[in-house]
Amino acid sequence: MIQTLTDEDTMLALIPWLVFLHTLSALTMFLAHGASIAMALKLRTETDLERIRALLDLSMSSIAVMFISFLAMGLTGLIMPFILNIWNKGWIWASIILMVGVFLHMVFMNEKRFKHLRRMVGLPYMIGGKHFPAEPAASQSEVEAYIKNMRVTDLVIVGYGIPVIVLWLMVFKPF
Repeated sequence: MIQTLTDEDTMLALIPWLVFLHTLSALTMFLAHGASIAMALKLRTETDLERIRALLDLSMSSIAVMFISFLAMGLTGLIMPFILNIWNKGWIWASIILMVGVFLHMVFMNEKRFKHLRRMVGLPYMIGGKHFPAEPAASQSEVEAYIKNMRVTDLVIVGYGIPVIVLWLMVFKPF
């Protein structure tokens, strides 16, 4: 007996691939973003302007991969509820809202902190998607004071804690 696949069967067969791609893109995003996380943590103790520039450039070098993988993670995460017809589950909406919140917080934080620091140390920088050339560096004491006032607690809470909550929501589906 030959079994024919319906459109629904075909769509359901995509789910393991979407889960794989969703997980792979999440892993890729966190690995790519690791350079920025390491930079933010190391920067707190750095005083040499050349090393600060190198850390900022290293962080910037992984941004494209991080954004592409974040986009892939988001798209796969949005496609699956359509196939499974589970948009009525609260955990999906909570996950989406939390991840959009993480994204917006990180973009805002980067605009406010690290792009300003790039400008201060004499590196090319962007503000609001617009590229600006390097300017003369601020004084060593100004840079050190700026870095000393930077806090990373929100990076840890928002950048790690909230994705852990989203992972918990996806695994345990509490509501």
